[in-house]
Amino acid sequence: MAGIRRVNGKLSGISPAVSCGRIRQVQSLLCDGGISTPDGILCSLGIDSRYNEGCTELAKYLFYGLYGRNALILEHNFDEFPDEMLDDVILLIKADCVHLYCNPMNYSYLLPYVSHWRNLHLYCMTEAEYEDEEAAEEFKISSFVTMVQDCYRIGVPHSSQGHFQRFDMFMVEKWPLIQAFALEGIGRGSFFTMKYKLMDMSENLWQVYNRLDPVSLDNLLTEDLVNFEKQWSGFFSSMDLESHLSILELSEAQAGEAFRTYYSHGLISSNITDKSKSQQPFMLFGKHSSSEDLEGYSFNFASESHQVRNTGAEASAARHMIYSAAVQAVLSGIKCYSFTSSATKAKDVAENTFLVALDSMNLSQYRSSLRSKCEFLIQAVNMQGRIIPLTDKDSRYVVKTASMKVHDIPDLQWDGGDLGSVVFSESFLESSINIQQKDGTVSSDSCYTILTTTVPRYACWLDSSAVASLLVEYDSSLLPNLPFPLHSADHCLVFALQPRSKSYRAFYSKVLSVWQKSESGLNLQMVDQMHLTWNQKTMHSRLQKLHDSQEPPVAKRRGSLKTSYSQLPEQDMFLQHFALSSIGQEPILYDHLGVLFPSAELRNPVNGQGDEVVITIITGLPGSHKERLCNFLVQLNKEHGRWVVYRPAPDSCDGFSASHLQQYLSSFLESQRGPGGKPRLLVVSPGYTDVLDVVQAVLLHPDPVVQACFTIGAVTACVDPLASCVEHRFAFPKLLEQCSQGIVSTVVFTGLTAEQKHPLTQHVQQLVRSANPTAAFVPAERGATLASFMWAAGRVNNSPAKDKMQHKHLAGSPPNFLTICVMCKGRFVSGCGSLVLTQQRVAFNRPLERPLFVTRCKELKSSLRPSPFRGNMYNVRGKVRFSDSGKLMEVSYNTSSGNLSISADPVTPRPEEADASCALTFDGVGLTEDGLKDWLRLCAKQRQKKKLKKTKNSLSPQELKSIHMTRHLDRLPQGYFYNGHQYVDIFGEKMNLHPYMEDFIKEYLAEANTEVELFNRQLELQGQPDLFDP
Repeated sequence: MAGIRRVNGKLSGISPAVSCGRIRQVQSLLCDGGISTPDGILCSLGIDSRYNEGCTELAKYLFYGLYGRNALILEHNFDEFPDEMLDDVILLIKADCVHLYCNPMNYSYLLPYVSHWRNLHLYCMTEAEYEDEEAAEEFKISSFVTMVQDCYRIGVPHSSQGHFQRFDMFMVEKWPLIQAFALEGIGRGSFFTMKYKLMDMSENLWQVYNRLDPVSLDNLLTEDLVNFEKQWSGFFSSMDLESHLSILELSEAQAGEAFRTYYSHGLISSNITDKSKSQQPFMLFGKHSSSEDLEGYSFNFASESHQVRNTGAEASAARHMIYSAAVQAVLSGIKCYSFTSSATKAKDVAENTFLVALDSMNLSQYRSSLRSKCEFLIQAVNMQGRIIPLTDKDSRYVVKTASMKVHDIPDLQWDGGDLGSVVFSESFLESSINIQQKDGTVSSDSCYTILTTTVPRYACWLDSSAVASLLVEYDSSLLPNLPFPLHSADHCLVFALQPRSKSYRAFYSKVLSVWQKSESGLNLQMVDQMHLTWNQKTMHSRLQKLHDSQEPPVAKRRGSLKTSYSQLPEQDMFLQHFALSSIGQEPILYDHLGVLFPSAELRNPVNGQGDEVVITIITGLPGSHKERLCNFLVQLNKEHGRWVVYRPAPDSCDGFSASHLQQYLSSFLESQRGPGGKPRLLVVSPGYTDVLDVVQAVLLHPDPVVQACFTIGAVTACVDPLASCVEHRFAFPKLLEQCSQGIVSTVVFTGLTAEQKHPLTQHVQQLVRSANPTAAFVPAERGATLASFMWAAGRVNNSPAKDKMQHKHLAGSPPNFLTICVMCKGRFVSGCGSLVLTQQRVAFNRPLERPLFVTRCKELKSSLRPSPFRGNMYNVRGKVRFSDSGKLMEVSYNTSSGNLSISADPVTPRPEEADASCALTFDGVGLTEDGLKDWLRLCAKQRQKKKLKKTKNSLSPQELKSIHMTRHLDRLPQGYFYNGHQYVDIFGEKMNLHPYMEDFIKEYLAEANTEVELFNRQLELQGQPDLFDP
């Protein structure tokens, strides 16, 4: 339960393991497929869902401690933090990703819970953006629309436990959030229930809520169990205050009042509707506890007439029965069930233990009569007090009650009919984990704890202050051996056995059983005080008074239960064991036990590095400068040994390929055979790769020989904060997965030093720190800070021996424990987020124009579109030639950060590669090859196109004006004259254009088209190759 602190005996803080485990449990409801399984589960809090109780219950489960009666926020004085701000949350949980909308106010409270969730899509504005209320509301609605756009069936937690409501999708349609979906412009402009099929997931989620995990178990121990213990403490205290005589007058109703009150209040506070008789407490005395009385007991009308003094044989006081045997039976049954998970075997063991216990107590005469009257039962009870079948797979993670009932016990000693019945029970919880041995076999390791162990199993009041007197009559031959003060005429000695003393217990457990045997030669009688002689009564009375005068007050003898279950030191191992078993039943590798259970018996000594090749992994998003860090490490370690770098094939756009890496490892090992030290291997993962995919590929190489030759050293993540977010606070896919706790030991921040106070930088650092609290943060501006690099190199160069073997370190990571177990079986699937970025590689042969390329790159940021981000280009990288230089240049541009890098290719090409083609790889959403080619053509020298021939209609007004100005003084037709402004004919009609203007246009077109033809012929003769021509 790493990540949780104990404060005043209670857990405080947030457990990443529990947060991951709980979201996985909810997501497991979505993995079955079929028409009955929704595509996602929608949870909206506050006014947006009309304060739906089912949604609130789901939020309490996922964000434990933040919502509900024990909200952590209440520990602070937040007068300016209204409930509607905290409730401003929308969740859409899918099988492999989670969408979360929140506001800048509650973001920091939600972050510790969600930062370990895989494939998280976060919708959250910045503080400055959130100040615009109208924009904030539109952002919420648009975020909700984006969340559900890929869904068809949506589940809703409509009802909470104890408050079931008939599901009506039209009631959900009335939620303000759902109604906003129909808004024109912002929403989809149609009713939500017309587009999506709504399904009630309440009952499925209730099963998840009732599954115990470390947090809910701690609540059970520190709250519910403590209240239970206090109730028993109060009961014992009230009984202790009764005198020897007054306790005889107690009725069943009086003695059981405390438990009836506790039970009634518990039903109300826990919203439990099940009031079946099997769950009700009862208090019965002596003969009034027969099987018939147990069946006919009335909880609401407890008996006032049945008292301690009149419920024994022949209306005498109630007597003790075979209680100890029942206790032993229950304890043995619990132990058997915990290690076999078989209720049948546990029943057989418990009933056999009961009969054996009768023999050990010299009560063998009861065996035959009680063999058919003892009943052992184990019941699993969920958090709502409901009994669930032991055959249910979820019963493993709930509290169980084991009970032994022995009914209608006969009075064989006094032949007074039946003494009554005995019922004893204990509540327990078992834990089981599967361990995969080195030979591949799987064994089970189990343990259990009895939750009610601090409640005394025995309590005695009728003779609790009575001295047991042992009267021994001896022969006169013994007198010489006795001290003179002990001589008496009746030859009788009295030994006082004080109650609750060691001598009292030893006599009844060890001595009495021997004396009762026939071969002892003793005449043993057990008699009541009324059957003693006068002299014997006098001696017994004196001893009783002496004991009473020296006994301390009742308050000192018995107070409340001073030690609660949660404070018992022996429970720490069980809690650690249960924290692992509650995550899942994936087998744990035997080699991991030393880390998971740090004990001398399990921990194996760490072996040296040996001949294994150490693999260092560097991961990071595109634009994180991980390549520069890689190059530096190679240069830095040239003098200390060879480093070989694995990079994915440059023409691969399918992301990380496990098979390609495994093939490389095989060929690498083959090439390194021979003398000389083995080099270190540096693996640089491609852009949006989950680091666990890389680790899994190495640890699970299909060839066991190759697998044994490699070991993982350190894993380092490179992060440029300004290149980490798509918009607002929505991170690029796999950012947090590349910084996973327990996997990554160092995070190198490669942003500019001047940007340290940038809000986005602070946000990303907070996000990464929440996801990996133990990682070392190293600043390295664009990878250029030598001191930081030296420090980072020291971290990266850590050998596995120093890290106690990386795979063991992985197993000890709380949030990733189940992931590691699945990974070690080769079944880990990283999944994908809601934003799918694709890579396109475009090759070409012609040089680009450097100024045009720089300009086009800088224009990309202003062209970015909001959700769904289609057509956005986020990264450009590759090798090109520019027209101003014949060298091959390495270029990279990140749109989000605006960082452009152009440098000479550090790898000198071989002669046959001198004319190698250029290639650029683009990252983005919905990119097409044709669109990218068009973009690249704009970066090259622009091709001259053939000119079109001119026509009268294609002439511009300026051209027409120019033609007229050039020819306006040409010869006029007969009968026309020009007055300096207009043309006038013989009849006095005036014209603005020359009478021969049409002829002028024809002549102009003929001359211009001749030039066009000449230009086009010259272009054909020259030949202008396209950027993508061979």
